[in-house]
Order: sequence, then structure tokens, then C-alpha cells
Amino acid sequence: MSKQLKYKLKKTLKNAEFVHADLEYHQELFAEAKVEFNEEVARLLEKLPPEEQARLKEIVEKKISEEIAQRMGATEKNDETEDEASKITESNCMDLITTDTEPDDTGPEAKVDLEKSKLIELKRLFRKIAELTHPDKLAASGFSEQEAARLEKVFKRALQAYNDNNWYVVYSIALELQIPLDVESEDYIDWIDEDIRKTLSNISRIGSTVAWMWYVGDEASKAYALKSYFEQIYGYIYPGV
Repeated sequence: MSKQLKYKLKKTLKNAEFVHADLEYHQELFAEAKVEFNEEVARLLEKLPPEEQARLKEIVEKKISEEIAQRMGATEKNDETEDEASKITESNCMDLITTDTEPDDTGPEAKVDLEKSKLIELKRLFRKIAELTHPDKLAASGFSEQEAARLEKVFKRALQAYNDNNWYVVYSIALELQIPLDVESEDYIDWIDEDIRKTLSNISRIGSTVAWMWYVGDEASKAYALKSYFEQIYGYIYPGV
């Protein structure tokens, strides 16, 4: 790899680090946003007459049942268990509610299968990480309890990334562990750029949810988010919202 490409790779890695930090920020804040948004929705529901509360509860329970049925119908395709499908709640449904109806550009035509070389590289890097961090390896390595616990967390993070075919995260972990790498391929830049695009898409998806708009918005945005939620979940125009 030429010096020019090495510098470009370094710059691309910095960009990836930034967007992943931004995603982590959004994910952490979104968890808090959902809790507080749910509390606000519950408060508004409690202000309605009991018969209206019961009617709206039936509506959302029906939607949840339909979602569970759809997921259970897909078990043969993705091995999702009945227990996993039954975890769907009104709060989970909210994750998917957005405040706009713009088309998603991440459909099948925009998704590209990982190249064979990328899969090979992913497996190679993961094996190197596992050699240093797998719990079975740690037990015989004489690490302190604290260091062994840290490395085990690293292994779990790498394993999750490996199962998700997330080459960038596995590669980042290899860099963190200072694992000697072979000569880096020019493809690395394209692979990292692809990860950046996906990460930005995840950030955008969080930013378009009603919970996020309500949590970070001004009074007008909060009102619009609540209005969108009641309309999309319950088909209901909440008085005064």
C-alpha cells in the first residue's frame, strides 16, 4: 500500500471512529428517551376516560399480536424463537415509528453481499482476536482477574461483531489489541466507507423516531411527536395535542 493510500486509510479510520462514537451517543440517549417518552404517553392515556383507555389498549394489543404472528411466520427463515417474538411490546413498536414517510433507501437493491475476500478477512481477524481473548485461553494464561474480565468483554464484543459480519468493528478490536496485521489491502478503505454509510443510516433512523424528536425537540416538536405517535399506534387524534 502506497503512502498516499495509508494516509487515506488513516483518515477513513478517524471518520469511522467519529461516526461510531456518534452512534453510541444516540443509542445511549435513545434508551433514556424511550423511557421518558413512554412515561409521558402513559400520563396522557391516564387522563382519558376509562372506556377510551380500554379501547386504545385493545388496538395496540391487536397490533402487537399481529406483529408476533408475522415474526413467528418468519421463524423458518431466520430461526427467531417464539420467546423472542413474544418479547414484542408497545415500547418495541415505538422504535419503528418515525415522524416522516420518506422512503427507505436501504432496500435489497441497495444492499450488497459481503465480498468473499472480506469474509475471509473477517474470519482471519476474529481468529487472531480469539487466540488472545477467548475465555478458555484466558483461564490458562495467568492473567489477573481484572484483566481476564476485560479481555472476556473484548471477546464478546468481537464475537457479536463477527456474527453480525461487521468487519470494521472486528478490525478495530484487532488494532486495539495491537495484533500484528498482514499488509493492509486497498479494499479496507472501501469496507470502512461502507461501514460509515451504514452507521450514519442507523443514526438517521434513531433521529427520525418520535421518541427522539420528543426528547430533544422544542415544545412544538414534542407536540408533533406525540400527535404522530397516537395517530400511528392508535389511529387516534389526542385532544389538545
